[in-house]
Amino acid sequence: MNRPLYFFNPEHDLALANSDRNFNAPLQAKKLAHDLACLPLWYASPGSIVLSTNADSNWLEEIQRTFPQLKNIHLTLTPDFSLINTLSPWGWDNAVCKHFSLLGADSSLLPDSVQLENIRRLSHRNISIQALEHILQDTRFSAMLPTPAKELTSADEADEYALEHKKVIFKAPWSGSGKGLCWSKDKMTESRRGWCRNTIEKQGSVIAEPIYDKLLDFAMEFSCNDGKTSFAGYSLFETEKGIYRGNILMSNESIIQKIEEYGVPATLLLTVQSQLSTFITNSIAPFYSGLLGIDMFSYQENDLIKLHPCVEINLRMTMGCVARIFYDNFVSPNATGCFHIDHYSEPDALFNDHLRRRVETPLTVTDGRISKGYTSLTNISPRSHYRVRVEIE
Repeated sequence: MNRPLYFFNPEHDLALANSDRNFNAPLQAKKLAHDLACLPLWYASPGSIVLSTNADSNWLEEIQRTFPQLKNIHLTLTPDFSLINTLSPWGWDNAVCKHFSLLGADSSLLPDSVQLENIRRLSHRNISIQALEHILQDTRFSAMLPTPAKELTSADEADEYALEHKKVIFKAPWSGSGKGLCWSKDKMTESRRGWCRNTIEKQGSVIAEPIYDKLLDFAMEFSCNDGKTSFAGYSLFETEKGIYRGNILMSNESIIQKIEEYGVPATLLLTVQSQLSTFITNSIAPFYSGLLGIDMFSYQENDLIKLHPCVEINLRMTMGCVARIFYDNFVSPNATGCFHIDHYSEPDALFNDHLRRRVETPLTVTDGRISKGYTSLTNISPRSHYRVRVEIE
């Protein structure tokens, strides 16, 4: 029986920015990858194998008893590639290809150099500029949308942009979540100018846009298959200084209602969804297969509520996609909750918190769906520092 193999490589964005096959991830990224290695269990297709360095048979048995829909998914540290017909990492880059090769994967299972270069090219932040320009071709809602960001290729251009807009965020073309950002909220200082200069030297440009008075973060999730694009749903998430913190678990309909409460009409969301589907089909789907997420937010400008429909495009699995799939498959209809990544630096602290939450907010599951309570989506041990925590109200 041929099976897909899933692998969580959260250092993907950093590896993509580095582009070196021999990229060595920072220690913190390695720890995140280890502690959350079982995460693909929740979005893998039935009959799949999950490559995990943190597999625990007792934990897996308990999870599969609680959620019978997971019973045909297996965890392994040493995959038998004769049983595997598809590789599904969190994201494709040179470093993860080398990792699979060292494990024994045949080259036929890996993207070639042209495919990898296309994924890197389409992960550049200038693609989100192109997507917004495409959306703006439909002028019906242009008054509710921002002017596209600018790609700058010199420190002088960054100076001019900061002088014009006052409050500016500069972004590296490739970077990890919450990384590669330079905030300029008053004036262009020498350190900020140096950041722009160094980023341009390393990556060829910086992306600049105004700092908006943001109200609500959310995303549209899409899937590319055989050159075609399909809409995969919404995710509603929280950030802190550009760093992802977690998702609100609720139905697509409830998320749309929440966005409308923040002043963005559903008709605009449908228009943006349609325009993005066309853009993805024409510009991304011919070169990429898999899920992708497009981050958005509503914001206030001169007493008007507006929508930024394409902050960035993530050509990989995203936590928003995981949250969407998890809610749809494992949460009772109409229930709501949170999906958070937690980090505890002290030994035993996360393990003790895990034990406390299990007692204080026990899990209630009926027919494989949670109606209330707490669970961790990954195995927790006294040595764990990271967790994906789900709590249903």
